[in-house]
Amino acid sequence: MADQDLQLSEKELSARLLRDTTNDPITLTSGVMTVLGGVGAGLFFTSDLFVVLAGLTGVSLVACAGYVLSKTVIGKHKAMLRIIEKVRTETIAKRNKVADSVQSNLMKFSEDRALKQLHQLHSKFAAFQAVLDHQFDRDELTHKRYLTAAEQLYFGAVDNLNSLSMLCHSTAAIDPKHIQSQLGNESLAEDAREAMQQRLNIYNEANTNKENILVVNEQVMTKLDELTIRLGAIQTREGLGDVRLDSAMNEILHLINRTNQYDIRQ
Repeated sequence: MADQDLQLSEKELSARLLRDTTNDPITLTSGVMTVLGGVGAGLFFTSDLFVVLAGLTGVSLVACAGYVLSKTVIGKHKAMLRIIEKVRTETIAKRNKVADSVQSNLMKFSEDRALKQLHQLHSKFAAFQAVLDHQFDRDELTHKRYLTAAEQLYFGAVDNLNSLSMLCHSTAAIDPKHIQSQLGNESLAEDAREAMQQRLNIYNEANTNKENILVVNEQVMTKLDELTIRLGAIQTREGLGDVRLDSAMNEILHLINRTNQYDIRQ
């Protein structure tokens, strides 16, 4: 995918939260004021300004530390939810632009298998989201993490189908039957034979890539089905451990990486 996917582990979320907080204008401003106030207090140590500058330094330091703590400790949960929601919003906006044109392109080239996958992906993701909404509150971090991962997986598969349609466009002018009939002509000049064979190789390679895309997407749909069933099997909060969600998340992220290799926008 062209945009950088969010790593949804607790460690990665914490690291991003700390980075965002550190680079926040409030943190930077109060930090600069603390440094300048400290330097000024040192320079005017024997002056009447020392008390004023020392006081300003202390206030700035407390403000800076307080803001960082409020973001990374006290308000950590809400801040992480905002990070995930921001990534979700950006991802959905970008992916929907791609998804709008995929179906018409696949219909144009009569790619029935790919069209069926597109419809199945939509229904399977909708089923997953319905079960997730039932089992978790939407303001829970677990809900956001798994919804975001499933969205990345879903849109990655849609991107795959977009790449497949682009392969169809790129080989639309190649007539493999005509080329094969020409290659069977023993009087065909060697230069022409090599050129035709190269075009046929391009066509065959594109078909291989299309088949690989469909195979990966089948794996994506299987994983969505599996995760939906696992979530649906939860009867109590104590049953979360039996679902092995962390293992499922790792498998999802692995599949997301596999879908990336077919993204033509990289």
